[in-house]
Amino acid sequence: MAPSSDHSPACASALERVRLLKGTALFAQTPENVLAAIEPIMREMAFAPGQEIFAKGSLGTSLFIVCTGEVGIFDGLRPLATFSPGDFFGELALLDAEARSASAVAQGPVAAFRIDQEDFYDVMEECAEVGRNVLRVLCQRLRRQNEKMPPVVA
Repeated sequence: MAPSSDHSPACASALERVRLLKGTALFAQTPENVLAAIEPIMREMAFAPGQEIFAKGSLGTSLFIVCTGEVGIFDGLRPLATFSPGDFFGELALLDAEARSASAVAQGPVAAFRIDQEDFYDVMEECAEVGRNVLRVLCQRLRRQNEKMPPVVA
């Protein structure tokens, strides 16, 4: 199902978009001039409750930042995570353009911004801190997932 073309007034202005970026772990340390350069490449998306944003196994090259609503990340029917306003998801496919490792589903009405791989790479070339932040956040998420895993019994 394709995303709706409705616009969310909560994040419609350039200033609101920059504030949303600054509030994410990914861009919290990013200079204002770089955030201002990122703002125009953000594509506004709207999703209906229960709408699949992307499916496990699909090829992806985009990162999403939640503006309003909540997004559930699932492996089949098993919930893995829930993302709220200011959170981002889809960063693995953004970095490696491989098949998605999980599905993302709108848990209610969701407004989000999509940043595509080619545009994101341009930003990382301009500001190395963004690339370091991606690695830092990926490590944090991997550690949290590892802590949730049951111990291996030999």
